[in-house]
Amino acid sequence: MAFHDRPYDHRFQYMGDEAESVYESVKPMGNTVRFGWSRPKGINFKKLPAAMRHMPDYYAQSGYLVEVMGLGKDGVLKSMKVNKYEALKLWNKIGKMLGLELAVFIWNSHEHEYVTLMWSSIVGLVAQSKRKHGVQSFSDGNEYYALPWEWLVDAAVWKGSWYAETQG
Repeated sequence: MAFHDRPYDHRFQYMGDEAESVYESVKPMGNTVRFGWSRPKGINFKKLPAAMRHMPDYYAQSGYLVEVMGLGKDGVLKSMKVNKYEALKLWNKIGKMLGLELAVFIWNSHEHEYVTLMWSSIVGLVAQSKRKHGVQSFSDGNEYYALPWEWLVDAAVWKGSWYAETQG
């Protein structure tokens, strides 16, 4: 069974950990500190407004709020959920008011590569995905925008290979 087909409770245990470890290892945007939640145990986030649940993961000293996501073997980013996208749109506005930009770091665990995209590129890719694929759904009904790896690579401002940079 593919990771995205597993129940949400199973996916939640592993989501983001590997991608965040890679981000912290390669630091493509310079010195970084944790900004958003790191799934604290024992706290139910369902009652929090979506914008609070989906705070960007990091603040980079270079002037960015950074959301970190990952994709796997099928080569399609499925973690850009509709509610997360809407929350990140708000964080983009907040960031602009504070003089910060929103960027999205995406780790491809199958290819061992990463890309970083600016929020404006994500907006364009989501529009393209809606036209081509519509809104997709997980088995639990959670809706997302399907963003193929090739699209992400083409729109990236930074690209890298984890192995080349850490094992080099």
